[in-house]
Amino acid sequence: MRGFCRGNAVVRAAAVAGALVALVAGCTSGGGSTTDAQAAGTGGAAARPSPAATTSPPAALARLTITPRDGSEGQSVTAPVTVRAAGGTVSTVSLRNGDGKLVAGTFNANRTAWTSTEPLGYDKSYTLAAVAANADGAATRATSAFSTVTPRTFTLPYLFPGGPGGPKTVGVGQPIQVRFDEDIVDKAAAEKALVVTTSPAVAGAWHWFSDREVHWRPQHYWKPGTKVTVKADVYGVGVGNGIYGQQDVTSSFTIGAAKIFTIDDKTHTGVITVNGKKTRTVPVSMGRRGSYTIDGQTIYFTTQSGPHIVKEKYPVKRMTSASYGLPKDTPLGYDENISLAVRISVDGEFVHSAPWSVWAQGKQNVSHGCVNVSPANAQYFYSTFSRGDVVDIKNTGVTLPFAAEANEWGVTWAKWAAGSALN
Repeated sequence: MRGFCRGNAVVRAAAVAGALVALVAGCTSGGGSTTDAQAAGTGGAAARPSPAATTSPPAALARLTITPRDGSEGQSVTAPVTVRAAGGTVSTVSLRNGDGKLVAGTFNANRTAWTSTEPLGYDKSYTLAAVAANADGAATRATSAFSTVTPRTFTLPYLFPGGPGGPKTVGVGQPIQVRFDEDIVDKAAAEKALVVTTSPAVAGAWHWFSDREVHWRPQHYWKPGTKVTVKADVYGVGVGNGIYGQQDVTSSFTIGAAKIFTIDDKTHTGVITVNGKKTRTVPVSMGRRGSYTIDGQTIYFTTQSGPHIVKEKYPVKRMTSASYGLPKDTPLGYDENISLAVRISVDGEFVHSAPWSVWAQGKQNVSHGCVNVSPANAQYFYSTFSRGDVVDIKNTGVTLPFAAEANEWGVTWAKWAAGSALN
């Protein structure tokens, strides 16, 4: 019985010892799971505490930059309005004018910027509201209220050729003409807004003839078949004295065949070529020598030398000497309806039918300054030549003055190019 009791006591003691070991092992495990070896104290490292859970700090808010800034005045109507986000993306943009109309715009590929895509209006107020989001989606909001420039007045450019009602095909001698309806103070600013594009490409230059008129031409006559586009991108451009471009204007035209009538006063003969090929030899009679004085005014009749450009033509044109100060009832006066009249200068020089002077054509000059040709030759010239074609007169002793629509091809290229405001 004692042995039994001792044995039972041993079992109980062992059980108690095992419980203590287990208790001690459980208290030093740090709450983590334990292996059987660790629990029995028979080997293995003691369990380490697991790291504590961490929380990331919130992302910084995105920063918005708006151009123009809030409160800006006199802003350009063509400079783009921009919204840029740093540290985030642009969520929404609303740009409205004073009437509440939205202004169109576009986002870049990663939506870090927005840019307006249409011009603003003169003398208008605008309000912009933008929202950006950071990486966590938190919003940043910004606004800008601004106003645009207020012009004192506007100017509109008129383009020739290719404009409304103008010819779409012209000759190789036709310069590009731009006429403004206001005096231009800042000619360089205006000229920068004038863009000429040609196919094939050709270099050229502008030349200012007055505060309102500027012409463009290549160094040499145009190449037949050249296609030309002229853009006057003047909207938003200040040209001085508070004047701004009213609206952009565009014209397009094509250069036709190279038609040139070359007249030599030494031989009283002209030669017509089309694309370099001679098509007709024409006897002519031009302005007589000398002058006529009346009421203190001296009138000269000599036809002027230099490249003339065809400007207009009439099946019948009334011509009167009174238009340049010579009354009809004077010895050299006249008032007649002239057939097949083609104007070649702003000074009143024409190529026209003159059956009354056929006897002098090819021999001597008897006209008042026009180029007289026979009815048959007048019909050919009238049918063949049109706006921009060239009548180049030589050796008369008097030179056509250099001016707008006069002798524009008869000066050196250096002189022409020197007339550019950007030269």
